[in-house]
Amino acid sequence: MVGDYDPSGEHLFNALAEDVIAFALAAGAEVEFERVAVTAEQVTAYNLPTAPPKATDRRSFSGTATTQAEALPPDILAAIVRQAIEARRDPVVHQRTLEREEIERQAVRERLGPG
Repeated sequence: MVGDYDPSGEHLFNALAEDVIAFALAAGAEVEFERVAVTAEQVTAYNLPTAPPKATDRRSFSGTATTQAEALPPDILAAIVRQAIEARRDPVVHQRTLEREEIERQAVRERLGPG
């Protein structure tokens, strides 16, 4: 998940993960959640701008300063998300899916006839 590094972002991540995991378990599936951006390490590594947490927000927060997700440059955010997906993607399953997709595309073309 991508979200702001602040109390609201952490709360949203935790609430979403809790709900989706519960739905998945009820359906007999298993789901894992991981925050891929923005993390404390990325704030430091990319020297992202920070602000103090809002004094009025009493939700728990693991950080001492907040950072908005849009502080990450789009190309860096895209690379982070791409790497997270590729690290979890099974290349054999992916290749089989691409092959099946091509077979199904050809079948649709044949049904539609010459264009």
